[in-house]
This record gives sequence, C-alpha cells and structure tokens, in this order.
Amino acid sequence: MRKFFSNKRGNVAMIFALCLLPLVVLMGGAVDMSRQRGGEGRAQDALDAALLAVAKMGMDRPEAQLKQDALKWFKAHMGDTTFNIDNFTLIKEGEKLRATVNGSVDTVFLGIIGINDLGVVRKAEVQMGLTKIELAMVLDTTGSMAKTPSGQSKTKIKSLEDAALKMVTMLDGLSKDDSMIEIGVVPFATYVNVGEGREGANWIDSEAKSPMHGDNLVDGLNRFDLYKHMGFEWKGCVAARPAPHDVEDTRPRVSKPETLFVPVFHPDEPDKSGWYEDYPNNYVDDVKSLGDDLLDIGNPVKYGLPWDVISLIDDLSTADATKVLISLGLLNADGSCTDALIDINLGGGQECNNGGNPLNPNTWSPVTIHKDYDYYSDVDTTIGPGFSCEMTAIRPLTSNYDSVRSTIKSLNPSGSTNISEGVAWGHRVLSPGAPFKQGDKYSTSVMKVMVVLSDGNNMIKKRDGHPGGSDFSAYGYMNNYRLEGVSGWYDQDEILDAMDNRTAKACEEAKKNGIRIFTIRLALEDERSEDLLTACASSPDDFIDVRDSDKLDEAFKEIADRISMLYLSH
Repeated sequence: MRKFFSNKRGNVAMIFALCLLPLVVLMGGAVDMSRQRGGEGRAQDALDAALLAVAKMGMDRPEAQLKQDALKWFKAHMGDTTFNIDNFTLIKEGEKLRATVNGSVDTVFLGIIGINDLGVVRKAEVQMGLTKIELAMVLDTTGSMAKTPSGQSKTKIKSLEDAALKMVTMLDGLSKDDSMIEIGVVPFATYVNVGEGREGANWIDSEAKSPMHGDNLVDGLNRFDLYKHMGFEWKGCVAARPAPHDVEDTRPRVSKPETLFVPVFHPDEPDKSGWYEDYPNNYVDDVKSLGDDLLDIGNPVKYGLPWDVISLIDDLSTADATKVLISLGLLNADGSCTDALIDINLGGGQECNNGGNPLNPNTWSPVTIHKDYDYYSDVDTTIGPGFSCEMTAIRPLTSNYDSVRSTIKSLNPSGSTNISEGVAWGHRVLSPGAPFKQGDKYSTSVMKVMVVLSDGNNMIKKRDGHPGGSDFSAYGYMNNYRLEGVSGWYDQDEILDAMDNRTAKACEEAKKNGIRIFTIRLALEDERSEDLLTACASSPDDFIDVRDSDKLDEAFKEIADRISMLYLSH
C-alpha cells in the first residue's frame, strides 16, 4: 500500500485534467473578448450612421420621433448580428443630438464559467445644423519637393501624394453621403494655375482693363493677343492682383478692373552676350534700346508690334519716344511722318503708312521664336511668356473623389515658394462667390477647412544687375513694385518680409470668414517658417511639424481625424 500511495506516474494526467478547464476558459475568453471588440466597432459605426441620418431633419422633429428613426437606422446598419440591444437613448439638446446604446455580445466559451454575455456601451454626438464639410488642400509643389531628404525613402512630392491620397480615402469612408464632404486641391509655387481654357471667364481680364495688364508692356495691349500672335498657349497661370485684392477674396467685377485676374506674361529676357545664355527665358530677339533696362525688357516691338507703339509707353516721355522714332527714320526731325522705312519688318512705318492702331493684332509682324535651351540643371521649364507655369491646375470643390485623386497624382514640382498665393486661392476655392462658385454660403451648417502644406519659406530672389531687379513672379519683377511693402531701394530681407506679411494677411482674411486652417511644415527647421505657419494656423495646435517626410501620412491622418471630429464627436 505504501508503494501505491507513493507512486507519482499518474500525476501528469491528473494535473493536465485539472488545468484543462482554465486553459479552455482563458483561450476561449480571448476569442469572446475579440468578438466584443468587434461588436463595439460595429455598434459605434452604426450609431454614427444613425445620428448622421437623422441630424439633417433634427431641428424640425421632436425628440421621440428622432429616437425612433435613429433606432431604425441603427438596427439596419448593424444588420443580422448577435448584438443584443438592451437600451437605446437619444437626447436633443440645443443644436446637438446625443445618443447612447447599451447592449451585449453573446459569449461562446465564457459561458462555461457563467459569463453568458459581454456588455457594450457606445456613445455619439452630432451637430444637427452641420450638413457639410468643405476642404481645400493647399499644397506646395515647388522644385524642392522633387528632392529626397537625407535618410528618407522617397521624394517629398511622392510622400505628399501618398499621404494626401490616404486622407482622401479616409474622408471618403467618413462621408456616408457624397454631398457631405467636398474636397478641392490648390497646388501652388511661383504662381497658381486656374486652368487653361478660361480666357472667356468673366473674372479673367480678357480685355486688358486691369491697371496691371500693361506691366512691362503698354496699357491697352492684350496679353492674350500676344500669346496667340507668337503661337503660345496660355497655360492658366495668373498674376497676383494689386493690393489689397492680392490676399483678399474680393469679388472680381468688370466695373472694377483691378479686381479681375490677369494672365501671367513673363517678358522676354535679354539676349545672350556670349556663347551661353545669360538669362533663363530669352525667347525672341531684342530690338533697339529705349534707354532704360526695364523698358527694354518689355519693349513690345520685339513681339511684332509697330514701332510707334512706344509712344504709348507710360514710363517713356513723349520727348524720348519722339527721339527714338526720329533715330529710326520713322519721324522727321520736326516730328512729322516719313515714308523712308515704310513696309520694313516689325511693322515699321505703319504709323505713317495707314495710321493703324499699333495695338491692333492685324498690324503686327511675325517674330522668330527661339528654341528651348538648358540654362541651369534645375531649370527645365519651356521658355516663353508662360515660363515657370508648370504647376497642376486647381481642382475646385467636388465630391468626385476620383477626380481629386487624379489631381493629386498629377502634382508637378517646379518653381519657387509663394505661400500667400496658395492661401488666397484656397480661400477663393472655399468661397461661395467667383472665381469658383462651388462653395456653399458661409454659415454654421458648413464647416470650411483649409490644409496648407509647405516645405520652404517664401522666396523671390533679388537679382542685382537684372533689369527687373529680381526673378519674375506672380508680383512681376520687384521693379514693378506690385508687392505691397517693397518700394524704392530694397534688399532681399525686405522682399522676404513683405512676402511673409502678405501670407499672414491672406491667412487672416480666410480666418475672418470662419475657415479653419491647419498648417504643415515638411522637412524644414527654422524660426521663420515656424513663426509664419504657426500664426497662419487657426490655433498653435493646428500647426503640425513633420521633420521626417516618410511620416507625412501621420500628419494627414491626424488632420483627417480632427476633421471627422468637427463633424462627429464620439
């Protein structure tokens, strides 16, 4: 007997039998807990959908009716599941609806120990008056976006594309109804492209009425006529309007020409002086000097206009214009007409031959256009009046997410940074008025959101020795004095400060209309950009600093989550 009681060979089986039940409960419990979490997710989605469905008519219906409708929506969304509804409440409080569902999920394994179900409690809240979200994605597509930061796996423009596409997909999933969330895309660089083929739009200065239409040309000369005469297509880029309209959402009116949008016309730059080109955009041969470098760079005669057009140049005195015409033999010393050079090239003699209007395209002569050439390795844009207009055109607000995705996939990095134009056009895309009228009226029922991303500081490069004093931009040359805050003698810092001030003003104007602005700084570290983008954002928390471009999708996801919370808070 003593040996029997001391025999331990059966202990393993006994111990296993004793442990089997806890093991089954433990492993089965994990399965049941997973089923509970799945039930929570389905219940939350169903509750969200139910509130969104009834919120549109929430202001006009009693609480009891809303509860009944919401419960029907909830059950329909849950479908045929094992979720048990124990209690469903809905409270109408002011302009908000709050709902709570108490329920349970039946267990499979935990019932062994007397736990037959696991409880689920889900809550949701929705703003009844809010029926729509409009989002403008204002995206930096400058040349620096083509670079791959050190240690990163892809270019910044590719990181932007991937992150923006994920954001669209997230918002597409949130929008149960296609009309709930509309998205627009505003690519920006040196300019903003409103889209080719808009010459006839009533907000475009198609008749050369704007006071800046004649910059670097002559007043009354139509830029569209010049494009056509030289065989170029206008690509859709527009200049910044005169201040304060450059940063404001001023309604464009023909009766106020300064509010109209003028097509970009990049002047022909001086001919090369040696074997290599001295400037990046020399596309026609120069003509006789007018005695002023800036006048020479825009002298309309080199585009085929007759010589007497110089008498219309505001910055050239009548006496100086007469001297030029006399020196050309087009006028006698007393200022009377001569027929010595009638019918020469460039339209010379037209003023004496038939008294034609030099601004009439029928009086213009053909010009030879230079071929494209390589200036520097980072300048590969086509030369001509549309030089540097390489950015993708604006996509106005739409609920066609495939078209939004197409625009994002077509983003093209080129040019320099002009954030103020991006923000101003983001404002105009969200605005209910022209140029784009897809935006709803400003009201508490529509949440308008702008996301501004940039990987660089504002930049217009000052160029000593250049006739215009700087690179050409949406503000023309600095010597055109179209950038508010730059006048007389200026240096590089004054240009940059003026650009930052215009950007801050553009952000301020958008926020005045209730637009929520999120800003993202991408792979850049300096005080200037941080101060500017933080101030532009609606709050310091709405500024997101992304130092690792590979993680840009996290920033867009965060904003998408916040946009979701603007519409629906759990």
